Amino acid sequence: MANMAEGTPTSDDPFHETVATTGLFLIITAIIAVAFAIASWGLSEGLIALFAGAVALVSFTASILCFTTQAGDSAPATSEVSA
Repeated sequence: MANMAEGTPTSDDPFHETVATTGLFLIITAIIAVAFAIASWGLSEGLIALFAGAVALVSFTASILCFTTQAGDSAPATSEVSA
């Protein structure tokens, strides 16, 4: 049986699973924070709406970074074969 190359990411790698799960939690947090910001803005609570909007922005950006990191690390290496 051929051994996998050292450092080759697999789908069972705990680090990649952790990064992807963190990204999911952050995107859910961003969605809840946006809903909270809209509701606070509708109730004329500007400071709370601003804070919730900032939390949503930071959470969304961090989740995108998590997904980008996870996707870049687990991308399969392509090997071109010429005939």
